Amino acid sequence: MQETRKIGESLANKAIWAVLSCCALFAILAVNGGLNIGNVALSAGAGGLSAVLLLAYWHGKGGSFFIFGLGAPLLAIMFSELPDFLSLAWVINSFFSGFALILLLYKLTVLRKQ
Repeated sequence: MQETRKIGESLANKAIWAVLSCCALFAILAVNGGLNIGNVALSAGAGGLSAVLLLAYWHGKGGSFFIFGLGAPLLAIMFSELPDFLSLAWVINSFFSGFALILLLYKLTVLRKQ
């Protein structure tokens, strides 16, 4: 179980770069338009949910957390309004930014205490 915990720690150590990359991509997407706040909020929430569930799995809480963690991106796609490809880009980037933000918070709170 120690190996799987190291996976979460390794990802958390790279989370700041993911957050910065997502912010840069948000800036590029904002120039092109197509922002739907509902899609962004839903996708960021699904990304955060996925990160929390996968962290629970990596900390030995059970395999069902892994299955639900991998299923969370489906929520973002199923419940988003996707009239064009640009909307899908917003959804995907929002998902990864939510995921990265949770990992960054994990690093700043939990890993600092160890």
